[in-house]
Amino acid sequence: MTRPDVVLGVEIGAAVITVAVLGEDLDLRETVAWPLPRTTHHPVDPAQDPWLVLDTLASAVREAAGVCEVFGNRVRGLSLTSRLPSLLALDAGYLPLTPALTATDGRSVGTIRRLVAEQGSALHRLTGVPLTPASPVAKLAWFAGHDPGLFGHAAHWTGLKGFLLSRLTGRLVTDVSTSSAAGWVESATLDWAQPALDVAGVHREQLPDLVEATTVLRLTAAAGELLGLPPGTPVVVGASGAATTQFGVGAMDRGCAALSMGATADLCVLEDGPVVPESDLVSCHAFADGLWISRGTFSNGDAVARWAAESFGGVDIDVLLAEAEQVPIGAEGLIGIPQPAADATSWGNPDFQAALVGLRVEHGRAAMTRAMAEGVARELATVRAAFGAITRVRAAGSALRSPLWASLLAAALDVPLEVVGTDEAPAVGAALMAWRGLGLLGCLCDRPGVRLPAREVLPDPLAAAHFAATRRLGEQLTRLLTQLRTAS
Repeated sequence: MTRPDVVLGVEIGAAVITVAVLGEDLDLRETVAWPLPRTTHHPVDPAQDPWLVLDTLASAVREAAGVCEVFGNRVRGLSLTSRLPSLLALDAGYLPLTPALTATDGRSVGTIRRLVAEQGSALHRLTGVPLTPASPVAKLAWFAGHDPGLFGHAAHWTGLKGFLLSRLTGRLVTDVSTSSAAGWVESATLDWAQPALDVAGVHREQLPDLVEATTVLRLTAAAGELLGLPPGTPVVVGASGAATTQFGVGAMDRGCAALSMGATADLCVLEDGPVVPESDLVSCHAFADGLWISRGTFSNGDAVARWAAESFGGVDIDVLLAEAEQVPIGAEGLIGIPQPAADATSWGNPDFQAALVGLRVEHGRAAMTRAMAEGVARELATVRAAFGAITRVRAAGSALRSPLWASLLAAALDVPLEVVGTDEAPAVGAALMAWRGLGLLGCLCDRPGVRLPAREVLPDPLAAAHFAATRRLGEQLTRLLTQLRTAS
């Protein structure tokens, strides 16, 4: 019997390389995950060694290819996606001059303050994406002012995905979707935004070739040997991490949002064209085939629970979340404004700080943890209010293993939450993009997709009422904290 062909979807995650094996029947055959080497205790390393990432990717793909060989499946192609923006300098031979700086590299905080003071929201309106400390545009502006020697020596600048594609195919390219999500692309033209290049101090010749997400390249002989795949195997360039998550969780219908909940939290909806964000909470970037993604991102998803576990003496995070689940909604009067890491928040404000408001001596670690988790859910509810009508949410991410997170998010968003697996959704979306590039799937404007099994979590009415009553208060406290920070 002939075995069906498969493709490999590869997600370059913050801490893990995940490979999804997807058949031509769109059935998920296998997932493989390889952890990236860690250099810090932060949930997302501020800098990653691009060679170690390449080695880890190769190990994960070789394992997946080996599984395919055992079961007699021919690998038709692969596609890559990356969830977080990154930046590294390359020489003329595409060799790295710097590590890959990730969203949690905070060196550009001062630069952001200056740029926002000078330009306001002009780049946000032009590109759909606000300037934040995670922005590659801001990081490049920092290099220009603080490391002119390196800045002048670099022949090219790219993200981690662009570097990996160059090692696999011999071409330095970036897809419109990933570059749009990073704030490089003008929404009206889908070309490099000249004002963003001016802020960064670079010319378009220093950036990768801008290509469509469905563009097909080929593995070089050396890359084929590295990955355990035949040379010439098609490589579909792929889309942004938010786009492939939307595709992978099956949130392609109108009114259906995608929620990704890990160390960071993303809430996204599909759009039929570019939308000029009316709120600084939201960005809008290109996907493919005329579709766009409106997105709210917070750097503090499950990171707040990990921060709490470390702060309370290294308690087991699952134990701490189970304790917090027993605390009634409202966290005994505590209101949490969580932001333990000043990096990629969609608020676009490097002065944003965390706070526990209403703290009393009788409050213990369970109530404090619950208050911070409720704060994350409240922030996502604020994002939801900036979107159009949402009737349900398809959700994925490691944090959703905890019943506390699932129940809080369903209540805060006040819609049914369909929890899909854990971490494989972006890789599944990348595999679907591979099939789109190879022609098995038609135009994404027809909103095709794969529907992974899900468990439904319904919003608790009392909890939903609490979030509705306190959302405005959370926004007011956030503004007050920012004023206190800037005045000090």
